[in-house]
Amino acid sequence: MTPTDEAAATRLLEDYRRAGGHAHTILDIPNRSITLEIIAVLASWLTELETRWPGPETEGRDLARLSICRALGTKESRKTAAVPALISQFDHAKDTITERSRSAAGIALYDIPAGKEHFDTLAAIAADRRFGRSRAMVIAWLGRSRHPDAAAIALAQLDDPSVQGSALEALSKLRAQGVREHVEPFLNAEYASHRRLAKRILHYDQG
Repeated sequence: MTPTDEAAATRLLEDYRRAGGHAHTILDIPNRSITLEIIAVLASWLTELETRWPGPETEGRDLARLSICRALGTKESRKTAAVPALISQFDHAKDTITERSRSAAGIALYDIPAGKEHFDTLAAIAADRRFGRSRAMVIAWLGRSRHPDAAAIALAQLDDPSVQGSALEALSKLRAQGVREHVEPFLNAEYASHRRLAKRILHYDQG
């Protein structure tokens, strides 16, 4: 680790422990219990990570980002600053964020899960192909949102091979209607999970 990495990592752990955390390393934070106080500290660090941990996206900063995202992916994070903090990782201005860390933010948003009040923002992320497969679990989240516009957004992602499974999952959870023409080709898909989801979608599609 660089001197900057070491200094920032020390500050992060100090803030975390001051909030009541018991992890001995940043990588151990996701494995420990979490409280609203810890969530607030981690969310603040994630939102301002580039400022508090300045410089390029070193391995140390990337691992810290990854660990914080994983730690925040819990039901205790719902209705807290964790959700906006995780959403902030899908910012094109933060062009040094790795795909795995951005994917971890998406997984956390799905696992919490983020509430309907964030639908417009998350729908825009789901539809933004510049995020590639890192947006996969944001697309899957559409199925948990139960929003009336969710199916149309998920359906529009079916032609992107990198997120097809997540789009099918969302359509399945939503019991989408009128999608038969788009979903039937997946009955012969390479992946068994895609075939299974397609079958389920068509079972409920009365359109």
